[in-house]
Amino acid sequence: MSIYYKVKAVERVFNGLEKDIKSFQQNTGLNCVSGCGLCCHNPNITATALEFLPFAYDLFKRDMAYQWLEDLTENSGGLCKIFRPLLTESDRGFCGHYQYRGLICRAFGFSAMKNKHGNPTLVTCKPIKSEFNDEYNRAVEHINNNGNAPLMSNYYYQLRAIDSDLGREHLPINEAINMAVKTVLAYYSYRKPRRA
Repeated sequence: MSIYYKVKAVERVFNGLEKDIKSFQQNTGLNCVSGCGLCCHNPNITATALEFLPFAYDLFKRDMAYQWLEDLTENSGGLCKIFRPLLTESDRGFCGHYQYRGLICRAFGFSAMKNKHGNPTLVTCKPIKSEFNDEYNRAVEHINNNGNAPLMSNYYYQLRAIDSDLGREHLPINEAINMAVKTVLAYYSYRKPRRA
């Protein structure tokens, strides 16, 4: 499968996740704390390269892939390179490329994971639990009563079905972005990019 079609397949998975999260939020009232961004301050976030293939493809189309590759190679540790810790007046959030954020960035706070007993458990943060306590409790009850909740592992399986190599290994987030950029650049080193 070409990079272009992999990007489109990843975007379809993300679109499905967004619909499921929206439905879950409507059923529970759960939302992020406005202006928080605390989850992005974690330097230990991991992701797969496949999650950032759409971002890498966009960088390639805008002739920015080599610039990002150089920066990511020199500075691979720490906080996500897409994260903007200082907001300006025109910013709508902390993610510098919100439409290209990874699966973990999309799902955290509004999805579930199976616990050791195989039961779904809400994956969220302390600010949501404390600021939206009633909604948090409603979400937990919703999940416990077999209400629909996005199950994070289902979306990772869908990604792995697109590309088992790029969707398997969870790396520190900047390494995942770096690998996605390298993958796009390697693919197009001897091919003409698709016009889209």
